[in-house]
Amino acid sequence: MPADVGELLPRAAAANAQGAAIFMRLGPSARDGHPGTVMLDDLNAEAATRIELDGFQPALTVETSPGNFQIWIRLIAAGELPYPVVRVAIKRLAELYGGDPRAVSPMQPGRLPGFTNRKPKHRQADGHFPFVRLVDASGCIAAAGTNLVDEIKANLPAQRGRAQGAASETPPVAAVSSRPPAMEDFDALDRIRQAQEERIRAEAKRGSRPMDAFSASEIDFAAVVVALCEGVPRPMLEAWLRMRRPEKAAGYAALTVQNADRYLEDQTSTPQPSGRP
Repeated sequence: MPADVGELLPRAAAANAQGAAIFMRLGPSARDGHPGTVMLDDLNAEAATRIELDGFQPALTVETSPGNFQIWIRLIAAGELPYPVVRVAIKRLAELYGGDPRAVSPMQPGRLPGFTNRKPKHRQADGHFPFVRLVDASGCIAAAGTNLVDEIKANLPAQRGRAQGAASETPPVAAVSSRPPAMEDFDALDRIRQAQEERIRAEAKRGSRPMDAFSASEIDFAAVVVALCEGVPRPMLEAWLRMRRPEKAAGYAALTVQNADRYLEDQTSTPQPSGRP
């Protein structure tokens, strides 16, 4: 609620002054079905202009540092989109307009206007950091959004069968529970976990995280949080944890996913400083 967010602004401002980054992202309900609003990161002014001319008019434009923009695009007017469609859409738009290829999650957070961008590279000569600036908030729907979505749906293998008269799309949970998880899915989750282990190890090494917080369970938790943000179904995550951590108690996988889910609900309901994912 706006009032709840307003009450947290002083705390967010204090955290920002101490070096934390303040982000915003789609709300918790977007984990059940994606609303079709995507964010492109690290765009220059020329790309921002081309996006509008090409029919992907921004719903929200934020200048995160001088000459660098994050653009939020509403691909559809109402309803929800399957996560695989959203992933392809973000990656394609990032490739077309030079966005950060690492920031292409369907739940990618963006910087919240009104706070400073505390990345060390943006420190100014006087020691201050640039403010994240709201450029435009039209909320408009991109004219070319529907065409892009339709094209992606037509070319996704799972969607082609549907177009030929198959039953409506199987919900992600049912799809996972009705077939053995593909090993390539587990390989992708392994890569997420490895990246989180490297991040946590680096934080512990430089002293921003206590060494006793660097544990296998902590890494599992961080990886599950990232995977949930990517739209990976919960049963898939539980199956992955059970396979990769057979030494753990029977309820470990379900509890880890449940705790990560609750953590994300807390994070997405309020502006949060950067830190634990």
